Amino acid sequence: MNLLAIIPARCGTRNNPGKYLQDLAGRPVIAWSIEHALSCPAVTRVVVATDSEEIAQVARMAGGVPMLLATALTREGTPLESALAPILEELSRKEGFHPDAVMILNPNTPLRLPGRVTAAIWQFEAEGADSLVSVCATPALFWTNARHPRPGYDLRHRSHPQDLGEDGRSYRENGSISITRAALLRDSRSLVGGKVSLFLMDERESQEMDALMLPRLAGEWSGERVGAETARGNPLEWMDAVVFDFDGVLTDNRVLVSQDGTESVYCSRGDGMGFDILRAAGIPAFIMSTETNPVVSARARKLQLPVFQAVKDKGASLEALCREQGFKPERIVFVGNDVNDLPAMRVAGFPVAVADAVPLVRKAAWRVLKTPGGAGVVRELIETVLGMPDAMP
Repeated sequence: MNLLAIIPARCGTRNNPGKYLQDLAGRPVIAWSIEHALSCPAVTRVVVATDSEEIAQVARMAGGVPMLLATALTREGTPLESALAPILEELSRKEGFHPDAVMILNPNTPLRLPGRVTAAIWQFEAEGADSLVSVCATPALFWTNARHPRPGYDLRHRSHPQDLGEDGRSYRENGSISITRAALLRDSRSLVGGKVSLFLMDERESQEMDALMLPRLAGEWSGERVGAETARGNPLEWMDAVVFDFDGVLTDNRVLVSQDGTESVYCSRGDGMGFDILRAAGIPAFIMSTETNPVVSARARKLQLPVFQAVKDKGASLEALCREQGFKPERIVFVGNDVNDLPAMRVAGFPVAVADAVPLVRKAAWRVLKTPGGAGVVRELIETVLGMPDAMP
């Protein structure tokens, strides 16, 4: 799927002019959404639509490709759909680029947790949706029409808002992420229609930028990963498990073969302590290998890890693991190095590549480590990606 990510950033608003250039945790507000788009391997093209040369310059520095659309964006109150048509027309005319779907990342709600963009795209494709909108649950008892009140719940079974089941809960659009099939957008001039998928996000991710809120939010989020560079805070809030390939990830991909056919591999002792840290933090870890080899089993026993061997299709195997354990694929970290890992990396919400992974794997990764296979991959993953170097007592 060719997916076009558009970040609309009009220069001024009545309430907060220039807000996308203000500082949030050390970066301009607009830079966070650009990084969220660029860090997702499923995004084919990123465009920043703005009427401001200053925003365009920041976008270029952050890696986005700005496109100035002054006439479409300068008039406050102009529907976003009106600004999208010129973008699609220009990309078609100048580059011959015809996206299958268009994703809007609203820079006004940049506090997305790790992997949210990837997870939204995964859900959009998995559900065969025509459009997707991000929402957050609102645990409240709602009424409509003040003159002629109508309850939004069953009055005969009035319960505490926190006790509402999934069917009785209300959701509000937070405006953070939306995805629309290009054909639907062209035919209806609407971002939402057809089969709609609701993508659930956390309440704190749904906060909109405000001049008075920015200093507080910057302080709250300066220690958390809201972009693509680091993942801080409590990994249990956004991750279900970590799955590792064996050869080339937990080893340096070399094999020592003795004259009787016995094989040996090189591993890092530091990884053993890394798995102890994961265990202490309550994060499940697994090994998944294409090979059937006693050395894999021996290393797994030493590390006290469940191991899956002779795996022909790692994507299908990872999906089966998620079903059996109750994990969500979008909350899985998968670490790989070679092309046979790509099916699993497409399933996992957080695909990670080691430093010496093949180019296709590095390109598909959410994060590329600095450590090559067998040299302490688990420790770098824990210390820099998961942001938990002090997890051991």
